[in-house]
Amino acid sequence: MKILIDTNVILDVLLKREPFAEDAYAIFKMADEKTIMAYISAFAVTDIYYFINKNLNHDTCLKAIKALFNIMNVVSVTKQDIEKAMTFSEFNDLEDALQLQSLKKIRGNFIVTRDEEFKKLTDKAISPKDFVQKALKDFKGKEMSEL
Repeated sequence: MKILIDTNVILDVLLKREPFAEDAYAIFKMADEKTIMAYISAFAVTDIYYFINKNLNHDTCLKAIKALFNIMNVVSVTKQDIEKAMTFSEFNDLEDALQLQSLKKIRGNFIVTRDEEFKKLTDKAISPKDFVQKALKDFKGKEMSEL
C-alpha cells in the first residue's frame, strides 16, 4: 500500500504533538518496517524544517530530516505537477492541491492527514487514527507483497 503523509502528520511525530503523536508514530513505524510505502512531497521538506527549527537547532533539524528520508520516499514536484494542481477546482489551497497531485503521481491509496477540509474534498484522505485502525485490520498476517 502506498500512502502520502501530509506535513501536519510528520510534524506530530517530530514535535511530539499530543494527542496526535501516537498514531503518527505508528505510521512511521509501519513505513520503517516496510509494511507500507510512505511518501512525502518534496515541497513539504522546507515546511518541516521551518517548524522544527523553532524548537531544535539546525544540525538536529537536518538529522531529523535525514532520518525521515531513511523511512520515506520523496515525491518530486515539477512545473507540470504545479500546473495540474492549479486545475483542481475543488481546492482553494494550492498546497492541498499539490499534495493531491503528489498522491496521484505515486498512484497512492491514501493521503494521511489531519486536515479536515482536505478530507471533505477527496475520499483518498484519511486521518492518522483511521489509517492505523485500517492498517491493523487489513495487514493482520499479510506480507507487503500481498497488499
